[in-house]
Amino acid sequence: MDRPGKKGAGLSWFQRLFGKKPPSPEPSVTPQPGKFSSTYDKNNPTMLKQLLEAKKYKRIIEDAARRYNILPSVLCGIGSRESHWGLALKPPGPGGRGDYARRRPRGERRSPEPPDGPGYGRGLLQIDYDWHEIARTGKWYDARENIMYGCTVLNNAKKFFKRQPFRLDDYQMLRAMIAAYNGGATAASNALKAGLDVDANTTGKDYSLDVLNRSGWFQLHGWR
Repeated sequence: MDRPGKKGAGLSWFQRLFGKKPPSPEPSVTPQPGKFSSTYDKNNPTMLKQLLEAKKYKRIIEDAARRYNILPSVLCGIGSRESHWGLALKPPGPGGRGDYARRRPRGERRSPEPPDGPGYGRGLLQIDYDWHEIARTGKWYDARENIMYGCTVLNNAKKFFKRQPFRLDDYQMLRAMIAAYNGGATAASNALKAGLDVDANTTGKDYSLDVLNRSGWFQLHGWR
């Protein structure tokens, strides 16, 4: 949309600021605020298994959602994408790990592999070992600690984007926060500045859209 007071210029605020057109709106979200559509069938067996797992943490999810002003269904979507709510981890559950592909040391890691054992993603929301202290020395295996920390990452991303020279509407902000959860706020911001989709630097180049697709499925099952 145009910036206030800049009518009739023929260019969006994004194009004036960066010299490029913004990505086209995505069809994955319905016009109503906070309502997401989904390509998953309501009775998708894989998602139904995840639903049963997510319900184990419903009180925690809703508490975290209230504290950080995030829709519970969005947290459900992130947990689904990251770990299938623990079902995709080794061992399954909040104490499980994921992301076993070896990689060069980065962040705070100096050893070839985490000294406490392989698996860079920790817990239900897959907190990354290299970048987050809680994944190295904290109680990442505790469902509440893991989910609450994941919300702080989303909240910090929101603060980051509010400091940027471009403005985002609520839906754009939500997608940016979710993309930042996966690839980092700087990477998401760089994608926007380049006129690319905010998911351009995320895993599979679809992270935020996939999360919201999953969120829409959880909304079909009563999660707001």
